[in-house]
Parts: sequence; structure tokens; C-alpha cells
Amino acid sequence: MGFLDKDTYQKEKAIRFCLVNNLIPFLEVNVQNYRELSDTATLITDIDVLGVKVDSTGQPKRVVFDCKTLGKTSPINRAFWASGLMNFAACSEAFIILKKKASEAHRLSAKQIDVHLFDDKQFDNYANSCSIDYNIDYAYSTDINNWAKQLNSVKGNDKLEQFLNFLNSDIPLETDCVRALRRFLSALQKIKGELDPAKPKHQSFFYCALSVFTYLMAQIVHDLRNIVDFDASEKTFEKLLKYYIWGGKNSFNHKKSMTELFSSQNEASTNSEPTLKEWPEFIELTRKLMDSPASIQECIHPIRELSFRAIVDKTSSKEINLSESINSNSRIFQFTYLMARYLVNSAQLPSDFTSMIDNAFAEIREL
Repeated sequence: MGFLDKDTYQKEKAIRFCLVNNLIPFLEVNVQNYRELSDTATLITDIDVLGVKVDSTGQPKRVVFDCKTLGKTSPINRAFWASGLMNFAACSEAFIILKKKASEAHRLSAKQIDVHLFDDKQFDNYANSCSIDYNIDYAYSTDINNWAKQLNSVKGNDKLEQFLNFLNSDIPLETDCVRALRRFLSALQKIKGELDPAKPKHQSFFYCALSVFTYLMAQIVHDLRNIVDFDASEKTFEKLLKYYIWGGKNSFNHKKSMTELFSSQNEASTNSEPTLKEWPEFIELTRKLMDSPASIQECIHPIRELSFRAIVDKTSSKEINLSESINSNSRIFQFTYLMARYLVNSAQLPSDFTSMIDNAFAEIREL
């Protein structure tokens, strides 16, 4: 399992805790410098598991899970380290899973800075009080071996490895969701030639990318819901969306000026305004997602399950669990299909990726 060997069972505990508490888990998240000032990229630290949830205001809540032995660092000092990390990475809470108990005084002191100190047993008891499903291997996501298999599936392909690291580390720590969206779509465009829908590992990769896109759209649509009138005309909606995606009117005009300058020097370029790829389809997608903003986030877990399902042996109980999850809300298939179609069209991916979504849902819903 490579770098996942250390504290693997504790990381699985953290993943399961995230899942039963409706947090989106990200494994081995690299924390980069605020600005890189050297020729070689360096990392500050890594987060063993990061749980993220988009709240009712559209803002992501981030929870750190740190899996460490006591070693030479006292529990309270580890809590102080976690507090600094939380502040740097815009996280609101941290759980430190220790192999030995911390004193009650250290635990109480740590709680004052939103850090929870638990040993293995204490964490299990706390997690079980949240949901009895915590101890059950009920989904493809609850087995950390599946996470390792997905990470290892892209080994040897530098472009896919870099993109997967981008999805796993940059996106969940990005505080500006529209900037993250622009970076995501640009990065996906660059690796489009690497993906073959006939290969299970590439199917898994596409689902993974789709789940991250869904996470970003959940934030964006929640934002727009608070600023766009439901009876706004198409023209007004497009203008607001255009300014929003490019960081405001001033940023849009600056980008437009640069685009016009490029167009004047490039005869092949005809578009004088900055737009996302397949802009009309993105507008349509956004308007449809605004019909039920809360349903967008509900798509993420089923999509993640499909991602692991593509590369592991199928299990009857997990298939049924996935079927129940998909059938719980009719919007899940509708929204997933629309978002997948947009990604395929905007990045010019093989259309078989869209058919793959349709076929997978049809198969699972019949269970």
C-alpha cells in the first residue's frame, strides 16, 4: 500500500467517521506553502484525512483528522500544532487519534481550541455515538484498500498522478470556489488525451473528477441562490453568472481586455470575451442545478462509490447500499448525468463517458 501503510487503520476510522457524518473525505491531503518562492515545489505538511461539507450557506466546513502516535510530542502540543494547521488551512475543527490516552486536562484544554484528543477506543466510542454504521463496511468507500487501489491505478502516468493530486489536495483546500472551478476545467482539458473510457481505471478516474466538480458546483450554486432572483431573465442571469465566474465585473473587464489583445494578434481567435468552454451549456447546467441546491451535494457519495466500484470486485451488500442511495432522490441521476455531460463536452472527452453514467445508474437502480 506504499505511503498509506502508516497508521492505515486509523485513517480508515477517520474516513468512516466522515461518511457517517456526511463529510466528504479526502485522503493524504498535501498542504502547500502560501506562495512558492523556490524553483522546486515544497510542502508544509500533509493532512491524513480531510473531511469537507458544504453548509446551508454554501461555505465549506473543513475538519482535520490527524493519525499519530504520541512519540516525543505531548498530546496538548499536538493540539497546538493542529490549531495552527486549522488556521492556516481554513479548517474549523480537528480530531487527533492517538494510540495512547491523553490526560483529561489536556483533552479539555484542547477542546477550547476546537481540537479533540482521542485514543483509538475513545474515538470509536465517539464515532459510534454518531452512527451505528461506523463499524460496518457497508460501502466501497469504507474500505481504505479501495482508496489505495485507486491511487495506485494511475502510478506511472505522470499527468494523471499530478491531476489526481490536484483533485485530492488543491481543490479541498481552495477557499475560492470559482477560482478552483476555472483551474479544474483547465487542468481537465490538459489531460483529456490520457483517458480511455474502455479502461476501468480511467472510468474510476473520471468518476473521481466528476465528484470533485460536483463539490465545486454545490458551493457555486449555493452562492448564486443567494444573489440571483428566481424570476431573473436569461440575459440577466447570464450577465451575473459571467461576472461571478470571473471574480467580479472589474476582473472580468480586465480579463476581457487581455482576451481582446490576444484576439487582435491572433487571426484564428474570434471570441473577444472570456468564457468557459461550452458556455451556453454551463449556463443551462447552473440554472437546472439551482432547482434543488441541496441535492447537488447528495450526488457526491454515489459518484465516489461508482469511482471505486469501477476498479474493485463488486459486493452484493454494497451494491444494494449504493442502489438505495441513488434511489433516495431522483435528482441524483439527473444532476449527475447533466454534470458529466458538461465535463465530457467542455473537455472534449469521449462521449462513452456519458453513456457510462447512464448504464451504471440503470444497472444499479434495478437492484
